[in-house]
Amino acid sequence: MATKERAGGRLLRFPRRDTVNLSRRAFMGMAEAGVGFLLGAVLSGAEIFGLYSPFGVAAVAAAGSGISGFCTLAGACLGYLCLEGMTDGMRYAASAILTYSVAFAFYDAKFYKRAWFMPAIAAVLSALTGIICRGGEGWYGEDLVYFVTEVLFTGAAAYGYRIIFTQWPEALDGPRNLTPRQSIGLMMLAGTVLMALARVEILGTFSMGRLLAAVGVMLAARKGVGEGVLAGACAGVALDLASGEQPYYSMVFALAGLACGLCKGTRKIVAALVYVLTCFVAVLWSWDGGLHVGLPMEAVVGAIVFLVLPIRPKKEQALPAAPGAGRGPDLESSRQAISRKMGEMASAFHALYDTVQETLHPESANTENPAEIFTSTADKVCAKCVLRTTCWQKEYQDTRRAFNDATGPILERGRALATDFSGQFSARCVHFPELLGEVNRQLTAFLRRRQALRRTWQTRSALCSQYARLDKFMRSAATELSTGLTPDLPRQEKLDGFLRSMNLSGGVVYYDKEGRLRVEVPAAEELKTRSARRELAEILGTPLREGEEENNRILFAQAEPFRATAALAGAPRQGEPVSGDTGIWFRREDGMLFLLLCDGMGSGPGAKQESAQAAKLIERFLRAGMDPAEAVETVSSALSLRGEAGGSTTIDLLSVDLFTGRCCVHKQGAAPTYVRRGRQIKCAVGSSLPAGIVTGEQAKPDVHRFRGEQGDWIVMVTDGILCGREDIWIRDLMTAYQGDSPSDLAQRILQQSEEICQGEDDGTVLAVHLERGKEG
Repeated sequence: MATKERAGGRLLRFPRRDTVNLSRRAFMGMAEAGVGFLLGAVLSGAEIFGLYSPFGVAAVAAAGSGISGFCTLAGACLGYLCLEGMTDGMRYAASAILTYSVAFAFYDAKFYKRAWFMPAIAAVLSALTGIICRGGEGWYGEDLVYFVTEVLFTGAAAYGYRIIFTQWPEALDGPRNLTPRQSIGLMMLAGTVLMALARVEILGTFSMGRLLAAVGVMLAARKGVGEGVLAGACAGVALDLASGEQPYYSMVFALAGLACGLCKGTRKIVAALVYVLTCFVAVLWSWDGGLHVGLPMEAVVGAIVFLVLPIRPKKEQALPAAPGAGRGPDLESSRQAISRKMGEMASAFHALYDTVQETLHPESANTENPAEIFTSTADKVCAKCVLRTTCWQKEYQDTRRAFNDATGPILERGRALATDFSGQFSARCVHFPELLGEVNRQLTAFLRRRQALRRTWQTRSALCSQYARLDKFMRSAATELSTGLTPDLPRQEKLDGFLRSMNLSGGVVYYDKEGRLRVEVPAAEELKTRSARRELAEILGTPLREGEEENNRILFAQAEPFRATAALAGAPRQGEPVSGDTGIWFRREDGMLFLLLCDGMGSGPGAKQESAQAAKLIERFLRAGMDPAEAVETVSSALSLRGEAGGSTTIDLLSVDLFTGRCCVHKQGAAPTYVRRGRQIKCAVGSSLPAGIVTGEQAKPDVHRFRGEQGDWIVMVTDGILCGREDIWIRDLMTAYQGDSPSDLAQRILQQSEEICQGEDDGTVLAVHLERGKEG
């Protein structure tokens, strides 16, 4: 009932191949209208604090603008005028009429389809009519609190009802698994119905609302303690709000639900007796002079109704398996076994990471003592000197002090000078020039050893970090594998009917880990057409993108609201046969779009090989589901492990979530990325070094996040486009561009760059234009 089409004619809109006849459609339409009228009338009698009745207005807001909405309005107005008196009844009826008028006037607007729009309208109109009707009486503390609570209840109830009303036809088709939002909406609807029926008394003693609440709590408790307590608490809160008294029913029904839930798996009569005894005990514990003495009797009558009801255990409806997928239990057990194996392997890699990490200490790369420089020098120069006894025995302290004082300047400069030693020492040393030369040779060897140790430590640290990333990635994959699929049973029934009309079977509807709809059907020729996809999307009520065929199956995924158009333009350095840049883009099945530019060191075939290799590795990691930052860090660390045998490359990665519009830029040594929104240009720059040069923390990319919007332009370039000059020209060109072709924009930027830089370096431009799709 979210739109006029849904509310008024949804049940009359069946697939063209559906075999349902017209009379049943008309009957279901009238049934829905009748249910709307009845709910409007019943909910108008639900009161909170014994004074306020916002739920009929909420029902009208949730019902929409069609025939069902009009019938709900009629029922609500009739109920208000009959149950609330002329003054309050007219106020609530006016709120309901104004709410329906807004729905009817804006049913075809985009904002009308937002889940929050009609609940907000209902709350605002309820507040306005309340101010007009009650403003003259004055506002006191308690009245103001109650009034604000009523307005909040109006909006919240309308939101909860809307969730249920939009799924009303599916609820009539049979049992189904409710999502958490639908469960909350159903509890709100059931609770407010109980509040309305609490006013209906039989024989002046038994409350119809409390009686039905008792039956509902016992039914819910058959599923377990949690369900029993939840149902009891919800029913108790609803009845307490209706009575306007201190919380009493919440305690009684929650306690009874707890006790009854403990009897899960026993015979029904045992659970019923436990429920009744718990109600008796709860009333005696909180004896209030006999005010609630009828509650145990209502529990007895409710237990009798509970025992009479023919309750049968429901068999869980399993997710239909794809043809050739094997039996459900075997497939599930295999999937869980693979998940456990992956988790165990991830634990092994984590243990290996911990083991290696314990032995890695940054200071271990600088453990060699600089005094070894002078010790080795003395062994080669001083050993043959006639004054060695004088320098190393009689004047040992002066010699040691001279070397210690010279150590700092020598290490800082990287070369020893005569002025680094005291004049007394240099005058006494008869082989000072030879000693100075040997010190420099030993210093060079010392620095090379230290550099080698540092590189070894960095290499081991990089390998250790790879173990950690592998552990994290495998754990994520194991978690995803163990989670399984979430079926959508109402849509599954619709899909089965659609396939049966084509003499086909084996379709599956489910949600992935991101909560997005996926549909798998047999790879029949009649399902490969665009018209079949559109009809399937209409039946399921969700836009679908083009199907992908694999293993004799067609996979349809929920269409993304955003659409991106990209184009690449590039030119090699003057005199080179190929460009050293590599640019690619691809869309992952979860709706993530990745655009990647890599610029290899230098130019020509060698640079091309470096950039293409890095781009291919990153693409493989991203397609496997790795996080973009992890993918960039992993490839950067791997490239650095090649040492002097390998080169370096810049990495410029743009990821776009086509469902939410969230964008993220990861840069390693890359040129700026430009974003145009309207006529404003923003720039994302980085300070990190290219991949393959450093490891560890220094190998982490610069990250820039922003949210893309309709009409945004994003331009990624390599440094050959700017060739070290100011970028004002590219900002002006993007600002002045009035076209809608990314290819045209990329070519214009490349041509302008060639005029400025004269082919000094390889240059590549990747332009992207973000738009909202027709479905979005």
